[in-house]
Order: sequence, then structure tokens, then C-alpha cells
Amino acid sequence: MDFSLAEEQKLLRDGIVRFARKELNHGVLERDRDQAFAHDLWLKCGEMGLQGLPVPEAHGGSALDPLSSAIALEAFGYGCYDGGGVFSVAAHLCSCVVPIWEHGSEEQKRRYLPGLCKGTLIGGNAMSEPNSGSDAFSLTTTAVPDGAGFRLNGTKTFISNGPVADLMVVFALTDPQKRYFGGITAFLV
Repeated sequence: MDFSLAEEQKLLRDGIVRFARKELNHGVLERDRDQAFAHDLWLKCGEMGLQGLPVPEAHGGSALDPLSSAIALEAFGYGCYDGGGVFSVAAHLCSCVVPIWEHGSEEQKRRYLPGLCKGTLIGGNAMSEPNSGSDAFSLTTTAVPDGAGFRLNGTKTFISNGPVADLMVVFALTDPQKRYFGGITAFLV
């Protein structure tokens, strides 16, 4: 069995490494010291297609297969010295973009995916809680029906992209009896 990368995958990898080294590494120490989010660099990553790697083109993504998406993220991490920026893009993609693409309604996909994929919207994920960490089965945040929507009650912590996010996937307990057997729901906030 041949495990070599296809020519397109090699070009993808090399192009992303070149992009990251050329465009993303200036000022990395200062950004780290200042704990600053580089919105301009985030948008450059969006132009490169990093925030929507596996998402179909119809929704604004790059339509890469899973292996090519992994190669692209690995190349991004290899070429970019800003570990926080790499983590931010990966968290955005894996914890917000992919769940909306895979489980969102068609209206949610049309409304949010184009901006998330091109970087004009920043996504986050609110799972972790002070007393349960990221253990989805121990959530205490609840969501109860309230008019045409739900009222979320609880506290989240360590939210990836939290300070800069435009959109969050928030997990809450909707049926305490079922708990993790269908009692947890993801909400777009």
C-alpha cells in the first residue's frame, strides 16, 4: 500500500507552509506578549481557505477531503509560529464550523457558513464548565423553553475564541432524565 501524498496534497501542504511563513509570523512575539488577537491575519487565513477546509464550496468552503484537510492543518501548524493563532483557527473549524456544516439546518448553513469559512465571522464552542471541565456528560448548564426559543442558565469557562467570537456553539442540558442519552442540545448563540 502506498502512503505517499498525492501531488495535489504536496502542493497544498507546501503552499500553506509558504503562506504561513510569509504572512503570519511577523510580530508573533509582540502579539503573544500583548495577548492580542490579530484580526487582519485571521482574515488572511480566511482568504487562504483555512477556516472552511472540508466545507462544500456551495457553503463557502474549500471542499477538501478529510485527509487533505488534516494535511492542510498540519502544514499550517508547521509554518505558523503563532501557536495561539493555529489553535484558534483549528478550534473555530473543528468546534463550530464542522458542527454547523454537519448538523445545522439549511437556513443556519446558508446564514453562517460563508462568513465562518472566509473568516468574516469567528466561531467558538462553549462546552467547558467550572465544575465539570469539558465533560459533556457532567454539564450543569440548562436550556429551558422560553417563548419561541430557549433560556440558557449556567456558567461556561475556557471558551476557545470566546473574547473575539461572533457565534458560539453552546451545549446545555435540555432533559436531565436523559442526560447524555439525548438530553444535551447544542445551541447557536
